[in-house]
Order: sequence, then C-alpha cells, then structure tokens
Amino acid sequence: MRRQGRSRFSRRQMLGASLAMGFGGLHVTFAQSIPGASPTADDAYALPEMLADVDWLETHVDDPDVVVVALTPREEFERGHIPGSRQIDWPALEVTDTTDDSLAAWRGDVERTISELNITLATTVVAYDEGTLFAARLWWVLHYLGHDDVRVLNGGLPAWQAAGNEVEIGSGGTEFPATEPYVGDPRPDVIAQVDEVVASLDDPDVAIVDARTADEYAEGHVPGAVNVNFPLNALPEAPKFWKTAGELRAMYEEAGVTPDKHVIPYCSTGVRSAVSYFTLRLIGYESVSLFTGSWAEWSLDPDLPVTTGDEP
Repeated sequence: MRRQGRSRFSRRQMLGASLAMGFGGLHVTFAQSIPGASPTADDAYALPEMLADVDWLETHVDDPDVVVVALTPREEFERGHIPGSRQIDWPALEVTDTTDDSLAAWRGDVERTISELNITLATTVVAYDEGTLFAARLWWVLHYLGHDDVRVLNGGLPAWQAAGNEVEIGSGGTEFPATEPYVGDPRPDVIAQVDEVVASLDDPDVAIVDARTADEYAEGHVPGAVNVNFPLNALPEAPKFWKTAGELRAMYEEAGVTPDKHVIPYCSTGVRSAVSYFTLRLIGYESVSLFTGSWAEWSLDPDLPVTTGDEP
C-alpha cells in the first residue's frame, strides 16, 4: 500500500529497536561462520583490510600511528574499554539533512570533532563498539572524508575480552591535542542526497535497502526498498563477527540486491544503514552510496511517497 505522509519517532529508540527485536526483516537460515577457520574462496572478503581482528590489534594497540576509537555512549566507555582508546558516540557524527548547505556545515563540524581525537589523514583508525556494529558509522564518516586506512574491529569489545585481554575502567584520556587540523577530501559518490534517492525510485538498476526492523519497514518505507535488517550482517551471538562473504552475498542477492546494481542503504538516521554500506563494500559491491538522511529526512517531507506493509 502506498500513501503520503510523515512519521514521528525517537531516534535512539529506533536504533535500539533492531537489537531489542532481534533479526526481523529478511528471514534466511545460515550455517554459522567459524572465526579463524580457513576460508574458502567463496567465504573470502573482497576487501579484508576493512576489518581488523583481535590478533592484529593486540600487536598494534600501542603503535603511535594507530588510534583506537570506541563508538559508544560515554557511560558504557567508562565501564570498560580497550586500553588507550578514545570515545565518541554516533550522535556527534549525525547528519539527517542532505541538502548541499547542510552537508557542508556538517563536514566542518565533523572534521573539527575528528581533529579533537588527534586523528590525521595519515592515522590508522580502528573503530569498535560493544556489539552493536555501530562502529561502521565512524568507518563510513572517515571513508566519506577520504580517509584511506580505517578499519572496524571484528567482534568489537566482546571479541577483545573473549581473547583474554584486559579493559581499562574510567574515563581514560579525554583530551588529545591535535597536531594538525583534520581536513578531508570527500568522496561524493559514497553519499546519496534525498533528490538522488527520489530520482532512483523507478530505476531498475538501483536497489534501495531498508536496514530497519520488519515492523519499522511495515509502518512506512521508501517505495521499492527491500528490508534487510542490519543485524543480519553478523552472527547473532557475541562476539558478533561478520558473516562470511558467501553467506552475505547469498542474503543480499536473495533480496534482489545484486552486485550489478547501484545500492542505496538507509535506516532511520544513517547509523544502522552504515553497517549495511560497510558490509556491501566488504564483500565487493562497488557501487554503493549511503542515504545518510534516511527515514528522518524522508518522512519529514509530506510530498515524498511512502509505502506501507511488508512488500516493496
């Protein structure tokens, strides 16, 4: 059913909904991945350097050219974090207005925030979370800004702890004087503005992916979008390692999201769908752009079409 209108929601409630409700959306059964097992050709990631495993981080955590960043709320960070890591949470990176002026202002704000973490373009950044998969949002922001060496810790903090590593309690270092201002070189092709999404609605060469829960999707979604709830990209139990490339390709292709199409993921505020973007690039999809404005931007315009129900 297609209708016109807008919806109201709490952004943090929307982000928590997928984790609380589990793996709604696409219902597919997978054989579990075994982290550390020898991968087959089908299981291998196209861009494995996007992930860092715990073994790698153990040997590089004290490297002065490596900055480890927790994408978690401050209170969670203080309960325990990887020693020496810095903290930021997703609201500090949020942009849900994709007009040119808004994106330009957001870029300046984000570059100042990154500078405050003493990250330069030459820094190797390792982002992690507590099992939410949200570290992919920081990865995407830096990727958009042209940062070449940024990785997500596979399995997050639970994987670090499961390997027997200690965590640091308390606030840790909160100020990291910048050696130089962070000035990115944005990749405009990795972001989809709202007008681009509108223009793609009837394009058979474009696949729009809604990364929210099945319930959110049914309440209202971008016409033509398919629902692949973002937690499905990883194993359901902690540590939530990314599934193998073969499993992920099968999941997306079953939903009609094939590598020959340009793919536009979205969610409520661009955080959950950053996980989808990250995953698609990880397994070799070359044409992907994140609609970071997501449902927050789309639903505020009463002139934009909205489809309800379980079908695209």
